[in-house]
Amino acid sequence: MPRSRYSLADHPEARQRALWLIRDYPHLKARLDALDGFGSGQGDSGPHSSEPHSSTESVAIKRSAISAQLDIIDRAFSHVPPEYRKGLWESITSHKRYPDYAGIKTWKRWRQRLLWWVAHDAGYID
Repeated sequence: MPRSRYSLADHPEARQRALWLIRDYPHLKARLDALDGFGSGQGDSGPHSSEPHSSTESVAIKRSAISAQLDIIDRAFSHVPPEYRKGLWESITSHKRYPDYAGIKTWKRWRQRLLWWVAHDAGYID
């Protein structure tokens, strides 16, 4: 039987990286929220550095990188039918069992596709 287009069997490292990127979503979201509060006049009275990049610029670069990672995950989940999103999210992030309203093959197919989309969009595979 031919492999699915969405198979990551030949790319186990990409599969793991995609899993950990999804699992890191809440942490990335919290970091982005913390960076959004930066520069609003709160606690910005520290000593100035002589580095060539300003702290505002480095915050903007970090914010952009984190936003890009969050967008990758959001786009991947947008490919999954709405009825499977919560079950996949809980399975990946909390190691919960899949709900009973679909067969295990269906869950595994959508999980495989989700991980492929994340790995592809993140540049882990070609």
